[in-house]
Amino acid sequence: MALKDYLPDFKGALTGFYQESLKPTIESKSSEYKALIQENMARGIKTQQAIVAILLAVFLLLALAFF
Repeated sequence: MALKDYLPDFKGALTGFYQESLKPTIESKSSEYKALIQENMARGIKTQQAIVAILLAVFLLLALAFF
């Protein structure tokens, strides 16, 4: 008999552990992180628009003051 006949089935055990324990956790965390990234992107875009509006207002006020 070969040596592999005496060793436990590590590949099957790891696959089963991944399917039962890790896969649901990874999928739920990845969906949470995806939602957080989308929320942060939306907040960043709004912040960038506000900064552009403020800078444009300052530029226009300076233009009025000098002309």
